[in-house]
Amino acid sequence: MTGAGLKPHLVNGGWIEREGERVRLLIPPTSASAYTDAQLDDYDHALPRQFSNHPPQRLKLWARFSHPAGVLKGTAGFGFWNHPFTRQGAVLEPPRNVWFFYSSPESCAPLGSPLPGHGFYAAVVNSSLPTAAGGNSLTRGLIRLGNLALRLPGISALALAAGRILVRTRAAPLALDMTAWHCYELEWLPATTRFYVDGNEVMRTRSPAGPLGFVAWIDNYRVMAGRAGGYAFGFVETSQVQWLELRLEREAVG
Repeated sequence: MTGAGLKPHLVNGGWIEREGERVRLLIPPTSASAYTDAQLDDYDHALPRQFSNHPPQRLKLWARFSHPAGVLKGTAGFGFWNHPFTRQGAVLEPPRNVWFFYSSPESCAPLGSPLPGHGFYAAVVNSSLPTAAGGNSLTRGLIRLGNLALRLPGISALALAAGRILVRTRAAPLALDMTAWHCYELEWLPATTRFYVDGNEVMRTRSPAGPLGFVAWIDNYRVMAGRAGGYAFGFVETSQVQWLELRLEREAVG
């Protein structure tokens, strides 16, 4: 496996196995009352988080999962993001990511109509707001109000609707056997990001700005953020060991 600077982030029994260039991220059977995670990333988790990746970047990896879509529980994937949420679902930053993302049917994530709120996708989330960590007082104020509104019955739907105006989402569903090896590529360029699976382009869209952190993970997370409100984060029971196995290449491109 290549990728200088990558380090494990393991929670509640998650572990990593290595065999040659392959790395397997594994999580144990876990109840819905606890969080478990096996992750590789290139940033520190202490707040405020600092990220180092800017476009242009090329990510190419081979990956397979222990279970097919709909059977695999929680979330999993790989790519770049700004880790904008706490484990309890509070917003820290306007979200930005460019990645391959999976969520199980227990989730209803805001991927954009008419897509379902779960499944396996090439996805980009791009906010028009400046970062709060950069000292922008307007962003910090909106985040504080948004976190409050998301917890209030009858108001959360309005807060989510406002969030969809400020945060643009583009996603392409991936209809493939997740348990088989596939080659996943993304080219994150300053203006445009392109996604490929097994050499075939599956999506092209406007790029988010950096900096972002690299992440590859599997966990038992769930998120509910439907158009009718009901914003909530939680965990999913996993009755079996689950894993994501990958072989990774990363490089900057000109």
